Amino acid sequence: MSVDELLADLLERLDQRLYGKFRGYVHRVDDPENRGRLQAVVPRLLGPDEPTGWALPSSPYAGPDQGLYVVPEVGAGVWVEFEEGDLSRPIWSGMWWGSPQAEDVGTPDSVADGVARSAHQPPLPDGGVPDRVPEVPRHGRPSTVAGPRVRILKSASGHRIVLDDDANVLEIHDAQGNRMTFGPEGVDVVASNERTVNHGSRGVTVDGALRETVARDVTRTVGGGATEKVAGDVAREFGATLTETVGRVLSRTVDATGETVEVTGPVRRTVHGSVTEQVDGAYGLTAGSGVGITTGGGVNVVSGGATTIAAASPGLGITAVDVDAGVGNVSLNTRLGVLQLGGLSAVSPMVLGDGLAQHLLMLSTIAKAINPMTVAAYGPALDVWAALTPVMDLSYFGFVKRFPVG
Repeated sequence: MSVDELLADLLERLDQRLYGKFRGYVHRVDDPENRGRLQAVVPRLLGPDEPTGWALPSSPYAGPDQGLYVVPEVGAGVWVEFEEGDLSRPIWSGMWWGSPQAEDVGTPDSVADGVARSAHQPPLPDGGVPDRVPEVPRHGRPSTVAGPRVRILKSASGHRIVLDDDANVLEIHDAQGNRMTFGPEGVDVVASNERTVNHGSRGVTVDGALRETVARDVTRTVGGGATEKVAGDVAREFGATLTETVGRVLSRTVDATGETVEVTGPVRRTVHGSVTEQVDGAYGLTAGSGVGITTGGGVNVVSGGATTIAAASPGLGITAVDVDAGVGNVSLNTRLGVLQLGGLSAVSPMVLGDGLAQHLLMLSTIAKAINPMTVAAYGPALDVWAALTPVMDLSYFGFVKRFPVG
């Protein structure tokens, strides 16, 4: 083959090849092989209605089970090329922005506003492709303009990622207004509703102070135990009712009317130091059974008013009220007034004790001073009283009374 023939064959092949980039519009994106392919309409080559075959993407990063997978929407502007100039082997190598809609002019994010373009752009009367005015996408919260050091990835529905090297900030936004901002001051999260599902353990470490502000209710559910350790002071302030419940055993409520505690089981308290209770109002203690007080020292009861100890009914025995001093004396004294001990039946000398003996001694002295004739009847009267009392109930007074006074 001569040189002229080779040259003619080469020119014929070049005449059938299509090199360079052509403006097109995305026609279909439902790739049956899910490889990011699309079909495009290239009006300058195939007319306004005839799409290309499935065009492979020219991805900046790809590999087995990895890579950048981004597919534009139908109607978006796309650059179309052909492998080795072969029209049957199309490639989409990138996208191009067009002029915004008339109602979008002057508003942030006026390009990818979620409105799908038509499947093709009508050509000009001369068959050419109308020029598009390129526009840089804007970021609305806060307003950020893409530039050499600011990169924005934005979807048609409004999701965006902003890489701002000028402000040293990374922002992730969704179309609903939720966002995360990573910057020099830390991480800011703004969310309408946040839900965290953690199938394993979770640990949170805060080296500084922790502040939580909740405008509404807080509900926490713990399936196991809970332990809280505080090295310093603890202050809790409740503006309304406080309710604490422990199973069916303890119920505690504190509200504007006071405190109410209900315990359905026994209560045991161990205090290794002193206990002081101060009650400004009345203090009532009611026991359905007995009340026992055991002290290693003395018991002191001081009342600013009257003190009443009453037994409604005796138990199995005949004793209703029992004051027993194992070793020592029992003293019942009145500073001003009369000490009165009595009952519907007999008064036992064992119950009265030495205090009554002294009281009767005082009465006998007074009677002697008023009428010396009553002295002779004093001793026999005590003998009659002692005879009405069982021998086992005789106390020291039973012995003393046998020595007449006077």
